[in-house]
Amino acid sequence: MGQCNCHKKRKDSQELTDVERAIEIVINNFQRYAVKGRKECLTPNELRELVVQQLPHLSQHVCSLDEKIECLGDPDEAKLEFGEYWAIIGEAAKGCRVKK
Repeated sequence: MGQCNCHKKRKDSQELTDVERAIEIVINNFQRYAVKGRKECLTPNELRELVVQQLPHLSQHVCSLDEKIECLGDPDEAKLEFGEYWAIIGEAAKGCRVKK
């Protein structure tokens, strides 16, 4: 999973939509926080750092995020793949939408 290059895949000259840009940012943040050499997964510590720095307002809407992170196992060795990360981001967004 390399850097998201949605811009390069567009054959026409149209700008990305807001949702496409948002997805690109979610992918790029995942890769930025993943350790070098393991861009396909995050450790629990990397996930915690990403959430604290990138989701300070939404993290309060992810019920028991710390419990989910703890369930991943060793904070430096366990692996969280992109699909699991995407699900956590979805929960944060859903919680935010429901609270409004």
